[in-house]
Amino acid sequence: MAIELKKEFLQRSLTAVLISAFVITLIIYSSDLILKFFIVLLSMALFFEWMKVSKASGTKKIIFLIIFIAIIGLSQIFGALFEPISLIAMLGVTTWIVVAYQMFLKAGRLSSNFTFSNFWMGLILITTFCLICFKFLNESRIFLLVIIFNIAVFDTAAYLTGKSLGKRPFLPKLSPNKTLEGLIGGFISSIIFCMCLYLLLEEVSITNALAMILSIPFALCGDYFFSFLKRKANIKDTGNVLPGHGGLLDRVDSHLAAIPMTMFLFLLLSTTGSYF
Repeated sequence: MAIELKKEFLQRSLTAVLISAFVITLIIYSSDLILKFFIVLLSMALFFEWMKVSKASGTKKIIFLIIFIAIIGLSQIFGALFEPISLIAMLGVTTWIVVAYQMFLKAGRLSSNFTFSNFWMGLILITTFCLICFKFLNESRIFLLVIIFNIAVFDTAAYLTGKSLGKRPFLPKLSPNKTLEGLIGGFISSIIFCMCLYLLLEEVSITNALAMILSIPFALCGDYFFSFLKRKANIKDTGNVLPGHGGLLDRVDSHLAAIPMTMFLFLLLSTTGSYF
């Protein structure tokens, strides 16, 4: 058992290092056109994986991918009409708030409408992710990068703490393998990471740091949400393209929730602060 865990950890670590190197290079050095093209391709791949899990017909896949491309295209052509957050993005943020409410305040219960067969929900959540990444790209690439790594720090610390110290399950109905100790370890690590960024980087203000810290429950929410969806679909992973991590949705489940919520919380904190 210990050998299997060590092998799994090494495999996950190698994949994570390669992904991190690729993301850093892409965000820092690529042009806006290349980075936006990559974000669109990633989002399309995520949505295609969502539909593949539910065994959608080829016709449905084509129709929904066309809708996705049309929404992203319109957001670029009529950008001024989508500020500060588009209607689609607000629907995505609202969905995550509803998921978090049911998850944390309703004893881990989630609506029966939350399934991989609900293509409209997948379209809203993944399009929201894409649009918010575009917004961060236009405003601060460094902030987008640190948000991605803040979520990764939380995920990694929660995984390591849970594996080594975890005893008490947290919301076992949704994911029996995740523990309260892992959650605490991940959250503390995220707080330390955000405070260090605030002290070391000019691009990270106290409002940025607070928004990232407050988004962590939603990172957890994304993780649990996809665990819930996979269990309903009777699958372990959404794919196998990433060794040690499964599919693309398995790797970015926390990011799909936390990146949009970081933007929302940043705008909320900035607006609230302007009254004082």
